[in-house]
Amino acid sequence: MMGLEAAKEMGREAVWAKVREAGLKEFGVYQQSLTEKWEQDLAERDRWQVPLKVIAALNNNDTNRALLGLLKASASQVLEGIQIAAYALEAESMALYLPEGESELKDSLAAAAQSAGVELCEGIVDVRQARGSSVNHIETMAALSELFCGTYTPGSWMAVCKEGKTGELQKVTFPVKVGDLAGVSAEEVKGVLIGSKLYDASGLELELTQDTNIGNGVITILPAGCCMMDEEAKQLLIQRQNGCGRCTFCREGMGQLHTMVREITEGKGKNEFLPMLEEIGNAMSFSCQCSVGQTGADFTQGTLKYFADEYTDHIKKKKCAANVCSSFMSIYIDPSQCQGCEECADVCPADCIEGKSGFIHMIDEFDCTKCGKCIEACEYDAVIQTTGRVPKLPTRLTKVGKFKKR
Repeated sequence: MMGLEAAKEMGREAVWAKVREAGLKEFGVYQQSLTEKWEQDLAERDRWQVPLKVIAALNNNDTNRALLGLLKASASQVLEGIQIAAYALEAESMALYLPEGESELKDSLAAAAQSAGVELCEGIVDVRQARGSSVNHIETMAALSELFCGTYTPGSWMAVCKEGKTGELQKVTFPVKVGDLAGVSAEEVKGVLIGSKLYDASGLELELTQDTNIGNGVITILPAGCCMMDEEAKQLLIQRQNGCGRCTFCREGMGQLHTMVREITEGKGKNEFLPMLEEIGNAMSFSCQCSVGQTGADFTQGTLKYFADEYTDHIKKKKCAANVCSSFMSIYIDPSQCQGCEECADVCPADCIEGKSGFIHMIDEFDCTKCGKCIEACEYDAVIQTTGRVPKLPTRLTKVGKFKKR
């Protein structure tokens, strides 16, 4: 606890001065000067007339959880940062919040947290219950400890997510170009997600600085072959499930956004959805109580700005250019190629392929889930996936080689 001891030897006024001089900022969604934030926290404490508690946590909207790596690698540093903040603010208690489902990590930190006098909690931070408290990012607390241990260097801990896998955390010094950090070319990329903010491939050219808000500290690369409508629906579902449900604008807004985007991927989209998506997203950004709702529409706002053509494709042209949204696909069995081997029927999980040995097989399009297993199973390349027109097919069992188009 060298940093805590150094802070106490300096005195509170000197601690504030050192943090201010170092230009330390709160990490994450609510990026600002740390001392300015603390001043606001003290004013809120006085307003609500409650005992001040220092809380450390990830932002509530952080579902990637990459920055939990700081806790796993150096829990003592984060805990010491909480203690230094509590000393500077004359707080009466301290708490460290871990995301829901991190029980194993919570158990591993129990002894160290108890020794530091820090309460361990699991779940998102309820901003209503935390009124009058000082809620700080875990990364900020780690940096605070480094500052008073004499090991602090300006920069931020970040990770790159490619192909659905998040790489190791690395301390990044600024300025740095996104493309250099990600290690990919524009040809490989359709979209770039910096925290919760979405860009097209031009996002690779952005230069990150100390003032850039990088949210959860993760740069996510969306590959050239992806469908942005499908990715948007996934992101909205994740955030919708992450919310606590207490905030009306978040609960209802996220639900409406997800429903509309899901319907767009299902071929049920309407032109009037577009202004509604924008209006709801804007309302959420300034009306929701925490980062889940405040940033929940960021991905949608990005698609409206950078990928308007994909809305046009899905809503007006009724197609998915990436061939990802199954509602725009048809799978059929080419009667001229089918050999009646029954392999496709054997692997169909929906049991929607009719046929028997030596007869042309038929797919019940109503029950077909378009999983594609029949395509993989057919060695004669008779099972066809298309977004175009389906040719005339048998309507009853017909022997192989006997079907004639009329």
